[in-house]
Amino acid sequence: MIEPHEQLWRNALTNSPSDNLADKKIGLTQLLARPIQNASLAQNTSDLAQERALSLREEDTILLFRIGGERFALPANSVQNVFPSTTVRKVPHRTRPPFRGLCCYEGAILLTGLLHVVLDMAIDENADVKLRRMIVIGSDDSSWAFEVDTVDCIRKVDPSQFRNAPSTIPKNSSSCTNCIIPMDDGDAVLLNPIAIQTIMERSIQ
Repeated sequence: MIEPHEQLWRNALTNSPSDNLADKKIGLTQLLARPIQNASLAQNTSDLAQERALSLREEDTILLFRIGGERFALPANSVQNVFPSTTVRKVPHRTRPPFRGLCCYEGAILLTGLLHVVLDMAIDENADVKLRRMIVIGSDDSSWAFEVDTVDCIRKVDPSQFRNAPSTIPKNSSSCTNCIIPMDDGDAVLLNPIAIQTIMERSIQ
């Protein structure tokens, strides 16, 4: 049986991107001026402070994707949407990475970040542009989109097989990494969506 969020993503992968940001200047200004709620900051802090092993064992479904020639995963329930790559508009005087700009999809204006910057990775110049997708994480009140080279699939995994991440990975990548997921067709790095979002939020404060 296909879960509702799985069906949403599968449908989204075939939808055409929308780009009508020119008509939404007021909305863009309001979005960037949005204060980060104290409750949201407190919840993020609490979630990040949880023991890693405990939070991992609550997840057994992941979204697999690739960026910079590497394979990554996110807990399925942390992903709001997946849609084809679309135009990202730069915002004047808001150029500090990993903030990239703003994009629009199905009438929603989304803050957009650079995941490869968060993870201290180089861009894969040979990635197929036609396969690129936008992934949205967060909540209705606070969400971020970022582009990946390709989305592979949604998969069930066994948390008891997870391995600790090696100490050799870059500093930022380490702070966003929960563990390594071994699979028959190649390992994947399970990322912490809250840590990713926190780093992206800092770039617009």
